[in-house]
Amino acid sequence: MLAAGGGAGNSAETVPVRGVEVQDEASAATATAVGIRRIRAYLTAPIDEGPARSGLREVRIMAYKWVWGWVAACTPAVCGVGYSAVPLTEVRNLSSSSLKRTPPFLFFSADEIAAAKRHATAPGMRAVFKRLEAKAREALGVNLEPFSTEWWQRARARKWEETYPEIYLHTCLEPSRLAAHLDPLVRYALLADDENAFAKAKNILLHLSAFSFEPEHYDVGMNYSVWSVHALRTYDALFSRLSADERRRVDDFFTRLGRAVLKNDIYWIDNNIGGGINNHLAWHKMMLGMLGLFYEEPAMVEYAMRGPRGLIELLELGLTDDGLWCEGSLVYHFAAIVPTVLFADTLRRAGHRDNLFEMTLGDGRTLRQPLDVMFETLFPNGVIPPVGDAYGMRAALADQPIYEYGWAAWGDPRYAWLLSQRKERGAESLFLPPLPADASAPPVRSRLFPEHGYAFLRTHGNAEYWNSDARCVFLTYDRAGVHSNADKLSIMLFGYGKLLLPDVEAKATVPHAFSSRVQRELNRGGLSQNTVMIDGQDQRGPGELLDLVEFRDLPAEKRVTAADRRGLLYEGVRQQRTICLTDHYVLDVFQVRCDAVRQVDWIIHVLDERAERVSGLEMKTCEPPATTGAWPWLRDFRAAVADGAWNASWRSDDVSVCLHMAGAPGTQVIECGYPATDDPKAARVPMLIVRRRAQETTFATVYTCGRTEGGPTKLAMLIDRDGRLAFEVDAGGGRGVHLVPRLR
Repeated sequence: MLAAGGGAGNSAETVPVRGVEVQDEASAATATAVGIRRIRAYLTAPIDEGPARSGLREVRIMAYKWVWGWVAACTPAVCGVGYSAVPLTEVRNLSSSSLKRTPPFLFFSADEIAAAKRHATAPGMRAVFKRLEAKAREALGVNLEPFSTEWWQRARARKWEETYPEIYLHTCLEPSRLAAHLDPLVRYALLADDENAFAKAKNILLHLSAFSFEPEHYDVGMNYSVWSVHALRTYDALFSRLSADERRRVDDFFTRLGRAVLKNDIYWIDNNIGGGINNHLAWHKMMLGMLGLFYEEPAMVEYAMRGPRGLIELLELGLTDDGLWCEGSLVYHFAAIVPTVLFADTLRRAGHRDNLFEMTLGDGRTLRQPLDVMFETLFPNGVIPPVGDAYGMRAALADQPIYEYGWAAWGDPRYAWLLSQRKERGAESLFLPPLPADASAPPVRSRLFPEHGYAFLRTHGNAEYWNSDARCVFLTYDRAGVHSNADKLSIMLFGYGKLLLPDVEAKATVPHAFSSRVQRELNRGGLSQNTVMIDGQDQRGPGELLDLVEFRDLPAEKRVTAADRRGLLYEGVRQQRTICLTDHYVLDVFQVRCDAVRQVDWIIHVLDERAERVSGLEMKTCEPPATTGAWPWLRDFRAAVADGAWNASWRSDDVSVCLHMAGAPGTQVIECGYPATDDPKAARVPMLIVRRRAQETTFATVYTCGRTEGGPTKLAMLIDRDGRLAFEVDAGGGRGVHLVPRLR
């Protein structure tokens, strides 16, 4: 565990960072340069799929870290955009007394402020300015209460994993609630020349400057960075309004902040926390880099960019496919990208020699890729699929304000269209270029992400997909990232404006959802996914991708098949799932082969807590299948036996979804309710568990959906054709024959 952090006035404290001596440029021979480039090309190159892939990514990351000392010994001319030869050994006493430039220059420029004043009076932006003004007026009445410190004396003796809620409350939530008022105050003050807003922002900044950075925990580096950005933005804007003594107080605050963040960053790197490549590291580097830019400390900027687990390395190793972040949750994609974009914005405004917005990094990576790629992951209503840790959120991409900065940096018309979809644009938009009046929606179609292990099948292509009745099926076969769940070979189905088959999570009613009981006991496990569970146990977390068998995007059928042929999820069990999407229905074929007779549970969740079952089997009340683990979270168990084909349908608002499953002897259908929140009185989402005891079984299912009830569904299994399972489907007004790969 880290030693206790220094408090105010502990100006002699330094924080060591691992590094090496600098060699002069002449010592970097051409042969060495070629060798380094070849090593870096290998370490960042895509890895082909196959049996040899097991553990290769982890080995590659360890090797990348190991060669840090050697690569860092070379000059930047040799390393290109790689590691810096200048190690950061301490956060020195930060002083604004000798700045070469007079703030503001890091978050605002005089030209941007003048343009924002004109922009605020434009017809389409007046409502944005009025909302900003209202938030600033509200902030004027905020009381400044002293920060509690005695809690840490009690918590410091406990294990870190036991103190997540307290750490979140005292090092993030409480200061964030106060610091969040700074942004509207400062932006409004700059636009309206409002002295009351300037004065209140100054009082809040000076109040925050007394914050103690003594607490230590996995999360504190990121927590401190999240809200301290507001403080640094305020200091940049109000610098000329502070006295010399007030500036010294704020400088001391940022010195202690920098030391606390650097100490936490070193702990993460030395102990390989969070899988080694993690969003926390991006927040650490963002904050240290911004402090370096403001206080004209180039070593801090270089450390943020090119130091161990610097932002360049995180992008090179953390992005997959065309730019998806690697942590196993699409919601967490922006947890790493937001701080990187924010730092890039300050780099550009500070006139730094490195423009991260325009740089091409190792493996061809750019910062623009993770913003571009997210358009390819969305449901028709613009919502990001809640795969992995999402905490019950249904986040729309348009609500991600980082695209405001992307629009300013690249002027991409897709970003303009996305921002035009926002219900309310934020105050930052006043300081950025206006949107064009004719931004058009981007085209989209079915898409495979083979490196991450995501597949999207879509009925509609091009721009007609958006805000329509289009259907989209999402299948995941990815490796187990730090924020992934037991959801391999799980699907989601979206159509007619609704998540018809959702990946569900019960929302936590406690502030820190990540460490909540419901997240730990229920949300991450198999009972929350639309997949198969064996013997009532959750899947093992595979360190590698499952096998992609096929992917096609044809006019009449979009199809994907993924498999666990090696028993990665369950020892002695092979599984394969095929999804066929047509304009009329979805065919879902899940094959399971075990080394012995096992309990096989096929699980699906339907619509939302407002849904009602319209038709289905006649169920009888039954006892819960189990009373330990996640099972006590589920309610209202009923069951029926179904040896033959059976149907069930549900409706929520004006949308219905129907399920038709082929028969198999010994099938038990269990119906229950999945909680919408962790409140015992919460409403329930319909859930089905189709249970069989078998050594070999196939679940063949057809889904239809629409705003009216569809006709009857027919599903027939034909004679195998050349080693493939053959199915004939007549459903939803369409007919088709589908040849499904047989599980090998």
